[in-house]
Amino acid sequence: MAAFVHEGRAKEAVHDLKYRGVLGIAGLAASVIGDRIPPLPLVPVPRVLSRRLRYGVDPARELAGAVAAITGAPVRGLLRAPMHAPRRAGGDHRREPVRFRLVTPPPPHLVLVDDVVTTGGTLLAAAAAIGPERVVMAVSVTSARKPGV
Repeated sequence: MAAFVHEGRAKEAVHDLKYRGVLGIAGLAASVIGDRIPPLPLVPVPRVLSRRLRYGVDPARELAGAVAAITGAPVRGLLRAPMHAPRRAGGDHRREPVRFRLVTPPPPHLVLVDDVVTTGGTLLAAAAAIGPERVVMAVSVTSARKPGV
């Protein structure tokens, strides 16, 4: 499920969240999709440490927190990203996605939260680390597909 289509002003807005720390974008996206998200633990797909330090924000965690404020669902930090990985956003999507590590046992069902879904590679890598059968829904700020899907 995506709040917005990844084009035009929505694409600019998610860049503002990712690279400028404009946190209101996460709240806006959560307000669009929050009422359609099941009351399950929210698991943000973490940003690699080097980019989290560089930009001062973890967009998926911000979105998960904004959704949690609406749904009351807990945010669970189940995944650990590596210190650094080659950039895929706006770059070469043929590169391997980040390999996530599970840091605590996952609940039976959960909602994965990521900032942008374009190819789906990063989201699939996160689901693989958790166990795809546990993922009930994936939520993002923007997507290349129709919003709400």
